[in-house]
Amino acid sequence: MIRAVRGIGILLTALAVVAGPPALAALWLLHHRPHWPGADDLATGGPLSANTMLALGALLATLIWVLISAAVLRRGIRQARAHLRMPTPSQVTAGSMAGAIVLGGPAVVAITAPATPAVAATEAQDTLSAPGVNLPDGAGWVPVAVGQAVATTAAALWLRRRRDYRPSTPESGDLQPLPVTVNALTTLVDPAAPAGALVEHLPAGGLALTGPGARDALRGLLISQLLGGRPLVMTWADLGELLGDAYLSGPLPAGLRAVDELTGIAADEVALALQPPAAAGTWVCAGPASAATSWQVGADGVVCGARRLCMLNVRAAADLFALLTLARPEPEPPMVAASPAVARLRLLGGCELSIDEVPVTVRRSAGLQVLAYLGLHPGGAGGHELTAAIWPGLPPARIANRLHVTVSELRKDLISRTAIELLRHEPGRYVLTGAVEVDLSRVRDALAALEQAVTAGQRRQAQQAIVDSYTGELAAGGDWPWIVPAREKLRRQVLAACVELADGAAPAEQAVLLRSAMAVDPYNEQVRSRVAAVQQRRRPRPHAAPE
Repeated sequence: MIRAVRGIGILLTALAVVAGPPALAALWLLHHRPHWPGADDLATGGPLSANTMLALGALLATLIWVLISAAVLRRGIRQARAHLRMPTPSQVTAGSMAGAIVLGGPAVVAITAPATPAVAATEAQDTLSAPGVNLPDGAGWVPVAVGQAVATTAAALWLRRRRDYRPSTPESGDLQPLPVTVNALTTLVDPAAPAGALVEHLPAGGLALTGPGARDALRGLLISQLLGGRPLVMTWADLGELLGDAYLSGPLPAGLRAVDELTGIAADEVALALQPPAAAGTWVCAGPASAATSWQVGADGVVCGARRLCMLNVRAAADLFALLTLARPEPEPPMVAASPAVARLRLLGGCELSIDEVPVTVRRSAGLQVLAYLGLHPGGAGGHELTAAIWPGLPPARIANRLHVTVSELRKDLISRTAIELLRHEPGRYVLTGAVEVDLSRVRDALAALEQAVTAGQRRQAQQAIVDSYTGELAAGGDWPWIVPAREKLRRQVLAACVELADGAAPAEQAVLLRSAMAVDPYNEQVRSRVAAVQQRRRPRPHAAPE
């Protein structure tokens, strides 16, 4: 109703601007009859009368009025039609998404895929001329329908934050600004502008995107399909390749399923891949494929001069992916009983994972480093942190695919031995589950008890636990640069416990503790000198000769 009133108001304003000047001129002419100059007046070359000059000015004003009124009337009619028209399918989709985000209900989105990939000439022309906006800094080109859906999702997200805010609780930290690309689209896209289809009609039997814009177009398809509610499936490796580690910042958006391999695609899913998958089903890839429909995508997103696809570079796609991640309703945390430990990770005196007392063969050395790093960090680690540690000196965004391939292979090694989940991907991090027992945790617990000790007895008890639970050098044999600082820190903590225990011990026990300290670090000069002093004191003195 409001849109209709606004459209009628715009149309009346345009008519007033167009019809107002002629009406005023007609009233003036009724009371003043100007003398229009004839041919004789112009031929004499004499000075023109006031009425003649007024008439010539009226002619010039009339010409200017005709030009201005035509432009105003055309613009007014176009805006009125935009306000009076029924919402497009993309706007209905965006509205249903907003209801789903705010109210937590399902979004109803109708998606149809044509049986043939052919595009009619009239449809191709309309698609190519579809309105869109260029993102700042050459980040890509976005159709108006996609931009409107992004703006609707962002507005619904802020509305949900308002709804969920609890004034009596501490700040929840949900006031972080939305990504730059989201704000840019919200500013650039006119919410009332006519828009085309939100979801691309994908040809049946597979689609191969080739050309300089293939990867940007694949990112655009990923975002637009998710905005339209189309179920998608991708591998972790391809997600990392297309978005860097952006998807590790939270749970995956609704409608996206990530797998290690595209071994099967559901009937209602579309698989997006960098190379054509072997599985049957509907899929899109940014690479060569002989048996599929091929779209040659230019750098500007134009496909064979027939249509223009949504184009997003890595940063823009990551920003919109983050929005979809934030917009996903948070599920209620289920109460799951802790699973018993079925695997043991030994980090003291070596690095080895065993299941049911049988060592697991880890085929990739980087996979063993992932296990060691996560065992050393019980809170988990993000993708950038892991790549920076395992492959130092290389940009994490460029080598993210190595990590995903490594983790995928490691999961295969673990799944071949047990069906229980040992390595989990949580929002923003990888973690070892509670089914993995790490021997380092006993040393860690003893060190925590030492920090909390109050009495001398509690302190000695914690120090003894540290010495007893330390069974060897941290990740012995692993010559990884990232392990050296942690290894030396743990060595010093155990060494300090041995020396402090020896200070208050009896001579016999003192010798045992110092020998333990020598085993921890045989190169430490202070420990060597103290061992030598104890041995000197315990050496029997020779009896003095009688005079």
